[in-house]
Amino acid sequence: MFQTQISQSPSGDDHMQTMLTLEDFLNDPNFYRDMEFVLSDSEGSFPSQEASNEGSGWSPSPSIKSNEASSSSLTLPRKESELNSQLSVLHLLKAYGEAMEEGQGHLADVIMRCMSEKVSLAGEPLLRLAFNLSQDLEKHGDYLKQESSKNFEEAFRAFYQIFPYGRFAHFAANSTILEAVPADTERIHIVDFDMGEGVQWPPMLEALARLQKGVKLTAVKWENTDCDRDPLMWSFEEAKRRLLDHARRFGLKLKMEEMAIEDLVSEINRRKKRGGRKEWLAFNCMVGLPHMGRVRSRKVVEEFLRVARESKANSVNRGIIILGDGDCGENLSNSSSFGSFFEGNMAHYLTLLESIESDFPVNLAEARMALECLFVAPYISSEVWLEKWMDIKECCKVEMGSSLEGWSISRECTEEARELVKGNESFYGLRTGGQLNNEMILEWKGKSLVRVSAWKN
Repeated sequence: MFQTQISQSPSGDDHMQTMLTLEDFLNDPNFYRDMEFVLSDSEGSFPSQEASNEGSGWSPSPSIKSNEASSSSLTLPRKESELNSQLSVLHLLKAYGEAMEEGQGHLADVIMRCMSEKVSLAGEPLLRLAFNLSQDLEKHGDYLKQESSKNFEEAFRAFYQIFPYGRFAHFAANSTILEAVPADTERIHIVDFDMGEGVQWPPMLEALARLQKGVKLTAVKWENTDCDRDPLMWSFEEAKRRLLDHARRFGLKLKMEEMAIEDLVSEINRRKKRGGRKEWLAFNCMVGLPHMGRVRSRKVVEEFLRVARESKANSVNRGIIILGDGDCGENLSNSSSFGSFFEGNMAHYLTLLESIESDFPVNLAEARMALECLFVAPYISSEVWLEKWMDIKECCKVEMGSSLEGWSISRECTEEARELVKGNESFYGLRTGGQLNNEMILEWKGKSLVRVSAWKN
């Protein structure tokens, strides 16, 4: 793991495990007065925080039964001042969202500056959420980001392997694409919305090599203005070189190219006129997955999906569309106001931060902060949330079911994905849903983190 210059980290043999959620505060402002928190030993080991069904106790490890909790853990009340601090920050966040909703920009700035004095990256998830939001005005996190970026490749590999978000989405997408490929297809053409580092495709290329079919992988080239924050750390040429080398090792003849969305439309139309019946199209759209660390405009997401839908309409080309979404914007598209949309985003990213903390040992808090700075902070921005809200109000909604039919995700794929997730902290879960069971959702404590859906014409 890499090192950073941050000095504020939890210390001592005992670490206070807090379980504060946004819903607790929203539903009961006095909740903090009666809450109890668990003080458990955490000398460098991953916390196991498994809730047992055998009793009302809390077991710090799978080997300790819940009815033994009284002898294996000490339950103490949290200091009221610390809870008051978090409650104060929550009230400021709600006031900030309301000020933004009313168009009171100056008041919103005053609230944010006040809040920035109460938060830090070394605090609880709610305080880290507020810290990242305050970076729209206060750039205290820039130094950490610059230092962490020096080890970007190592950080990327660590984040992708430790947490299930990206691996789950990529596995679900790849497995569904492979299951959907018709036996008589001569060439498989995958169109990727945001290839980035290309980490999704090596397992897919290995599987396609066994099918002995032609494979083309097209990366859509977007203008830099289409990436709201933190542009790509990887070039297409670098990803292309890695993927071509990987395909060659498995005897797969892979063709790769990058093109603008307009050029892609022209190519698809030319193939239609030539009657390209033997080419099977797979449109792959991964957006808002934490490991990507960059925000794409919902306008370009909708543009990509519109092209995908139109390519299927009245077309000889069969195919599939995969949407992997780590964003909560579409689930909040029916919010009545920006204030409620803002609170919905807070709840989503607070859950993400809590899940990240649950997977990290206490003595690696500095490394966790660096990973959050690189891969989570870009998504936690009131400017980004406001732009998403405006896009939704301008009808940039990702609506697939009106023109396409859901592709049922198989039980085998679901079970394998469940096994993949099982290796992580037990609070992760998996469920299916949607039209014809065409969605697979990764959850943490019952709250959605990543949603993958499949569609066909």
